[in-house]
Amino acid sequence: MKLINKIKKALISQNCQIVELLSTTYFYKKKYKIESMSKIIFLSRLYHPHVGGIEQVVEKFSIKLTEEGHSVTVVTERYDKRLKKFDERDKVKIIRIDYPKIKYFGLVVIWCKLLKHVNEFIRADFVHAHGIFEWYYPMRLLFPFKPIYTTYYGWEGTSPIPKKNKIFRRISNYLSTETIADADFIHKHYEINTDYIRYPSVSMPKDKNFKKDEKFILYVGRLDRDTGLGVILSGLKEMRDYKIEFCGDGELRNECESLGKVYGFIDPRPYYKRAQYCVSAGHTSILEAMAYECLVVTTYNNKVKEDYLKMTPFSKWNIIVNKGEDVANKIIYYTKNRNKREKLIRNGAKWVKQQNFDLTYDFYKRIWKLK
Repeated sequence: MKLINKIKKALISQNCQIVELLSTTYFYKKKYKIESMSKIIFLSRLYHPHVGGIEQVVEKFSIKLTEEGHSVTVVTERYDKRLKKFDERDKVKIIRIDYPKIKYFGLVVIWCKLLKHVNEFIRADFVHAHGIFEWYYPMRLLFPFKPIYTTYYGWEGTSPIPKKNKIFRRISNYLSTETIADADFIHKHYEINTDYIRYPSVSMPKDKNFKKDEKFILYVGRLDRDTGLGVILSGLKEMRDYKIEFCGDGELRNECESLGKVYGFIDPRPYYKRAQYCVSAGHTSILEAMAYECLVVTTYNNKVKEDYLKMTPFSKWNIIVNKGEDVANKIIYYTKNRNKREKLIRNGAKWVKQQNFDLTYDFYKRIWKLK
């Protein structure tokens, strides 16, 4: 009863604003055209200073939009108690929500806390959910005509995909104005059809005078078992005459430190420039490695991860194997066969140019109907 009363109180306290919104959204729907200077809300489970692919994408979009005169608010999780609940960075407003890690009930808490910020949603011209549409369920009921876009990123690390995860994505796919998948495998394993597929954008290196070390292997990303890293490490144990370094952190840190240097979550670009091989298993780090002319040699530990790696337009320039020992064997093979290696690297680097940030940003601006 306390929870219901709390929701009622939040709704009643904002009654005037909600009536005002409902009177204007009809015209918004008829017009369906964004003003030149827009108020935008991004929903992202994590954001700066947390390091990750989605966080990087949301931060780049936010900064670019504010530079063009738009107003951007990022609603995200307060994953560290030292972070401010209300903050601003690079003219981007940040609202951080404390998220109790309690199954199902934690989501209800998020809904209640978002209702306290209903004014932000009233003023927004549109909302974009970066992988967490379920946070927006109550707002979708309150603001049925406000455009809400959703991008689906990767997967939750469990194979096969749990039924409830599929249901959540089907609901969000139905309720969203338009949806974008960041990989082809999402359609197959979540059994949904999005409006668009767009792979992650990467920053292109300005200086291509790379000084590659023939026996330098790099891994970039979370050092967690669900990434398939455990299988990769089993192969790297045989690579004692190669230098192995890791840009990332996680549960497998100790195992990684037994094989090479672990730097934690830092900017990997200086390491891409020197590495000849990249064994990362995430799309963003794979594309970055290709842009920096590394040969990607990686593996998987389940069927979903296999499709995640193979069902891409760039997999033809990656070496994807199903055993850790094959990672080692392929690296040794391409060290001896440089011409074959360079051909793969050259063609991959050419393709990845279309994944630069400016092209991706223009793609999203067309979806958002921004000038």
